[in-house]
Amino acid sequence: MPLTQWSEAWRTGDETVDSQHIELFRMVNGLHDAIVAGQGREQLTVTLDALAAYVGTHFQTEERLMQQGGYPGFAAHKAKHEELKKNAAKVIDDYRSGRAVLTISLSRFLADWIRHHIDGEDRAMIRYFQARSTHPPG
Repeated sequence: MPLTQWSEAWRTGDETVDSQHIELFRMVNGLHDAIVAGQGREQLTVTLDALAAYVGTHFQTEERLMQQGGYPGFAAHKAKHEELKKNAAKVIDDYRSGRAVLTISLSRFLADWIRHHIDGEDRAMIRYFQARSTHPPG
């Protein structure tokens, strides 16, 4: 059973962002399943790296949309992205070096972060564009 599931209530109205969010849910569930199954360090590292790369791509997409659309909350939203990327890089580095193990608390944290980020920052961005009768550029 998946750790977290995509909900249509999280649709932002931007097809690219929404499809990336759906993929992030799938990847977090995949990481969770790998941790629960006790997959080896090599496989977990591959899974972590793929998730981190995809998160980076997703954040670039959102940041481009915000910049192109003149979103006034860009700096604060980007700061949330940077904070997660920094924390993720530390987790990955600690795991690679053997200073940390991966537990289901990591996948739970990521699932919660995604849900809260969509409900908070991403919804605020979309409301801004909708209030101006514009669609996020993209």
